[in-house]
Amino acid sequence: MGRLWAGAIKKEINPPLTLPLAGYLKRPTEVRGLHDPLELNLCWLEDGTTPLIFLTLDVLLFENSFAKKIKELLAEELQIPAESILPAATHTHSAPAIHDFHGLNPRDPEWEEMLAEIAVGAARAARSQARRSSWGFKSQELKLAQNRRRKDGPIDPFFPLLFIIDNRENPVVLISGYGCHPVCLDEKNLLLSADYIGAFREQIRKYLGLDLPTLFFIGTAGDVNPPERGSFEAARKLGLELAAAAASLLKGISFSHEIKIGWLEKRIDLPLSQPFSPEEIRKIILENELKLEQARKKPSFLDPSEKKLAEVHLAWAKDLEASFLSGKLPTTLPVTLTGYRLNDLAIFSHPFELLAQLGHKLRQKISPGLWVASCSHGYAGYLADEEEALAGGYEIEEAYRYHSLLPLSPQAEKTFLEAASQIFENI
Repeated sequence: MGRLWAGAIKKEINPPLTLPLAGYLKRPTEVRGLHDPLELNLCWLEDGTTPLIFLTLDVLLFENSFAKKIKELLAEELQIPAESILPAATHTHSAPAIHDFHGLNPRDPEWEEMLAEIAVGAARAARSQARRSSWGFKSQELKLAQNRRRKDGPIDPFFPLLFIIDNRENPVVLISGYGCHPVCLDEKNLLLSADYIGAFREQIRKYLGLDLPTLFFIGTAGDVNPPERGSFEAARKLGLELAAAAASLLKGISFSHEIKIGWLEKRIDLPLSQPFSPEEIRKIILENELKLEQARKKPSFLDPSEKKLAEVHLAWAKDLEASFLSGKLPTTLPVTLTGYRLNDLAIFSHPFELLAQLGHKLRQKISPGLWVASCSHGYAGYLADEEEALAGGYEIEEAYRYHSLLPLSPQAEKTFLEAASQIFENI
């Protein structure tokens, strides 16, 4: 057991307004301005021997190679293991994505390079400002969201709060999270925003009277949405409710300066399904080429969202056909999972949007108080338990086409749960 040292930094990471927002096919490509700042929030923790960096970025998601780059840059700069760094996207649907999406997603290399430079500078500053600190953790259940796949479906009510103060009781950082998609703002919104997460940060900072670094991790929110959508008022309302819950937890929190940090990274291969024959893929290509050709001759043939969907399906099918023809069709999906322990607090990070029932199964296997941090170490799409996978739906049968080639097998759940359990057995 060691003594906690902690430092934290927040930085704005607003992209150029020429870079479209991601998250909705139906959204126009124009960006009309900034509603609330997109942020990078980073904290450095150390128990005297073992370092740990938590980092959140207000983007829809980032690809595996970007996560790898960030981890390698920070590891080299600070001379720490890359495995001790947890980068995560807050998954706001009112920000850009750092992903190719079969060549259809606009990218800005200069902005992405700037993000990497900001992350390195923030990590360096957080470590240099680290001071002796104490930490407190509390959690509660909040039922502020709803399952979008079915009315009576499960949600993830776990609301964790980690608060760190220095020796003079000055706040250093607040870390929280919730299992709800940041989609209070829908496709009609054309302003940059962190959605309800931005509102939460604003309100908790007002409560504390400080412009405090505030990290927010998305929980098991793959099939969980806010109850109210379509406005900044909806985002503000949910942010206020979460901030009120956080303020209540802070009033009863107790602190300790003693801490033991541990982490373990595990790379696994999850099985993929192969639902299409080469002939079926060729048919999909021809159907979408025909749609787009008709739309070129008669623009009213497809509305903008139908045209975008046809472009997505065509790009995906062409990439899949190329893999078939080259003999390089994947059979598994490699992913990185990492577990962290702060004394008895278990934190599990992964690159998926987990459906809520799988989150419940994780807690049954590992710990009722397991903190799940999604969309971290890259992006791998939706992951469901076998029952939900066999039920089909958008998350299972369509969403994978936007970022990969083949859907996960319903049996992927078993491999995923076993690997997660093994991680925490060995930290």
